[in-house]
Amino acid sequence: MAGPLIRSVILSGAAEKIRQYGRKPGAIARKTGIPMDALSDPDLLVSGRAVMAFFELVATACRRRSFGLEMSVGAHLGAVIGPLWLLLRNALTVEQMCIDLAKHFDLYSSAAVMTYRPTKSGGFLHWSAAIGAGESEVQMSEFAVATILGEIRMHGPPGWTPPGVHFRHEAPADLQLHRRIFGPHLHFNSEHNAIELDAAILRRPHSAAEPHVRSLVQKVLRDDEGSSAAPIELQVEGLIRALLPYGSCSADDVSQALGISTRTLQLHLNQAGQSFRSIKDSVRADLAQKYLKHSGLNATQVAARLGYGDPTSLSRSFRRWHGTSVRSQQRALKMNARILPRPAPR
Repeated sequence: MAGPLIRSVILSGAAEKIRQYGRKPGAIARKTGIPMDALSDPDLLVSGRAVMAFFELVATACRRRSFGLEMSVGAHLGAVIGPLWLLLRNALTVEQMCIDLAKHFDLYSSAAVMTYRPTKSGGFLHWSAAIGAGESEVQMSEFAVATILGEIRMHGPPGWTPPGVHFRHEAPADLQLHRRIFGPHLHFNSEHNAIELDAAILRRPHSAAEPHVRSLVQKVLRDDEGSSAAPIELQVEGLIRALLPYGSCSADDVSQALGISTRTLQLHLNQAGQSFRSIKDSVRADLAQKYLKHSGLNATQVAARLGYGDPTSLSRSFRRWHGTSVRSQQRALKMNARILPRPAPR
């Protein structure tokens, strides 16, 4: 199932919620290119990009800022990611589960990228919409992070909460549901969408793990896809998104994280018809627009976050990427934010 398509099980329960909010699910589905049958049949294949657009449109049209989070309540990671979950459930530890999820996420979808980054005190599990997968990732990032965290919690001690949950977008006015699902350590306007994990939870054994089964499942999944690893361009994109806020994020940095030489990295990218510079430029273009639209950061802060020395350099790149200035984009976004459709009366 690798590629831009995902199972429609991710939409389960959406139609009922939309009706409760006073809207017609069919109308919203049509606007985003989602087949109406996908709202009732969990086994159809639908565009990951269309699903992200659907989540965002529901949140806007129904004035449900936390729609993605509401959809995560009761969702099970195994049902969402399908066969990939068989590999995760046979990981020896929680950390291995996180590594496997990030390493093999392309088997579920290429509409998003995941990266696991170890630290001295634990690790970060990053999630992000892929380049060109959607103008906004607010709803889907909260759904994805909440669903993944739910799986991790199943292997932790009672009452465990992560030391941090991070989102690139701005905090909603009402944080009650966010605190109930994620715990008290929430960070918005952050460098990434990520779950921060402590060393103790990462060391926790996976009670259902069977090493020989894990090895077999990994081989079968990759053999079915005809590859032994995620496409190099997706691996590079994920690492750039994870590393960019912390330094120059050069080809040397990424190749070191991948455990290969810079020359080998460049060779693999050339064979895939890509270059490190083009991927990094596309990630910056994508993040710049999302930060300006969905975070509370100003142009100077966004420039620093993306590795620019000053906002003027960002502005020049932004005009090249999007054909408009940062200032014009900010004015347009503020104006659009005031024009929100109201739910129809029930």
